[in-house]
Amino acid sequence: MNETDSNKKPTGKQALKDYTSDLPMFDLEEALKLVTDIHEKALETASMPEVAKGCGYASPSSTPFYRRMVAARLFKLLSSQRAELTKLALDYLKPDSEDAKSKALTDSIMGIPAYAELIQSHQGKRINLEIVANGFMRKFSLTKPGASLCARAFASSIKTAGFLTPDGTLGAVSQRTVENNLNDPPPPPPPLDDDKNPPLQGFTLILDPKKGRKIVIQAPPSVSESELKRIQAWLGFQLLVVADGEKSTPTE
Repeated sequence: MNETDSNKKPTGKQALKDYTSDLPMFDLEEALKLVTDIHEKALETASMPEVAKGCGYASPSSTPFYRRMVAARLFKLLSSQRAELTKLALDYLKPDSEDAKSKALTDSIMGIPAYAELIQSHQGKRINLEIVANGFMRKFSLTKPGASLCARAFASSIKTAGFLTPDGTLGAVSQRTVENNLNDPPPPPPPLDDDKNPPLQGFTLILDPKKGRKIVIQAPPSVSESELKRIQAWLGFQLLVVADGEKSTPTE
């Protein structure tokens, strides 16, 4: 599972946490280094313990490795639980056109909704890390240290992607690029309650009652076989799967 389980506490208000899987906690440059290492050492189809060891980490549950993997997936450079490289990663590593590499960097940044929103609102402005961190604290229920780490990763990532001018102003992203990533209208939500769209129900799977580890999802009361396969594939992508016996919660 991920670090969010160990950081959540049952309180009346949502507890602040030091970790989030919604934002990279390592920057784009570090994610690219990891992806490059995986590719050069032919680890795309290796087991996760083999990937971790091959990249110089003790286990897949070590925090530096785990967070780099999460960042690489958020940047859409890795596509599966076995560290398979995406087309975006290959466009960066082996560009087949003049602009493939720069476009891959842009798409990696703009593929993260929180980054795209910040880029839209900060066009032509300098990045204020404190303001960015405050926004992350409020939106993702992060502690100040956790939010500050995410803010620094954001600033470093947009610099790597070439979004900043020499004086530190955010101005290298065309308005069309921003609009293409933000302004597509979302699909309308289903009706709250009718025969075809019954209300969502909460389901909880206890993984370890002693440690309070669990999975909680909201879903319709029934799903089709094809939908179940999609859910299983999605979980395999979202969760970092480790071998039995490995610690599943990242440690320092």
